[in-house]
Amino acid sequence: MEQELSFGVKLLNGFLKFMIACLVGILVAIPIALVLDWLDLI
Repeated sequence: MEQELSFGVKLLNGFLKFMIACLVGILVAIPIALVLDWLDLI
């Protein structure tokens, strides 16, 4: 099972992790922005 991943696979894996982190950040920011708007802070 010990196989060496190629550079392209590592790059794609890192990119996908980055995209998932961005998606989670957006999904968390939406309700926070709605609450701040409801409180008239923004």
